Amino acid sequence: MNKLVSIGIVVIGRNEGERLKLCLQSVRKAKCKVVYVDSDSKDGSAEFADSLGISVVRLNDDKPINAAIARNAGFKQITSESPELEFIHFIDADCELNAGWLKHALTVLTDDDKLSAVCGRLREKNVKESIYTQLCDMSWYIRPGIIDSCGGIATIKVDIFKQFNGFNETLIAGEEPEFYSRVREKGYTVRCLDIAMGTHDCAMVSFKQWWMRTVKTGFGFANGSQWGAWNKRQHSILIWVLLIPITILCGSIIEPWLLISALIFPIQILKIGIKSTIPYSFKDKLLDATFCIFAKLPQFVGMVKYQVSRFSKEQNKNIEYKA
Repeated sequence: MNKLVSIGIVVIGRNEGERLKLCLQSVRKAKCKVVYVDSDSKDGSAEFADSLGISVVRLNDDKPINAAIARNAGFKQITSESPELEFIHFIDADCELNAGWLKHALTVLTDDDKLSAVCGRLREKNVKESIYTQLCDMSWYIRPGIIDSCGGIATIKVDIFKQFNGFNETLIAGEEPEFYSRVREKGYTVRCLDIAMGTHDCAMVSFKQWWMRTVKTGFGFANGSQWGAWNKRQHSILIWVLLIPITILCGSIIEPWLLISALIFPIQILKIGIKSTIPYSFKDKLLDATFCIFAKLPQFVGMVKYQVSRFSKEQNKNIEYKA
């Protein structure tokens, strides 16, 4: 029996253009049910998917749009059209699926009743395009084995997704770890396989794009307070953005030589680089460590943005970084 007949693929996207075309070409090779969820694209994305005979769910901007809402909508559509499906693979329209991933994923999932979902190695497609694509590639790395959460690209059991009511639609970032935290609380596991899952094209070539993407991360950290997550990360951001700089500034006003204490920043970067276990060169690790520290500033902006959004009732309004 062909196991792939029991799996469907949900693609979500917004104005991804050529990236969407490459994504749909890659998933169609799997020869299984595909649904595309379009988040109010203006570039003809929905029409292109229609032309391929793919079922399209159109979301419009009369209400908030985010990845959680799109994935839930795609899951609802694909399971209503094909109620026999046992597994769903979620993928974003800026990604391409590795040809052998689904067979590996289904073999592992069917062999373990307590395993809820699996993900694999995701690589940045144009990793050498800019330092930002290099950073993105490093951020995708997950050590193989039992993990706390998959990202948005993952293969999951249908009954698990139904049992836990999908992703929290009030979260514009961090919806995956929130979902898997609920799953793990009930004794299910999540695993990263040491197998290529696909490629991602962040198209991130400017500092502004990196900044906005990192602001969104900080927004997600603050949003995590709703479900008791990332308090340590928020504390770390406040320490490095506010407490340490203010302490150095105040100290140097009294004793100018205390400005030397600003060396704590490069020292911390070196410390992170040395301790890093990601499978990259030491030069790459230092690049990652440098931006890890600098990222705390836009992350702080994101935390502030979240607090402001609570009063404007726009907590689930998406933050975009792509042109």
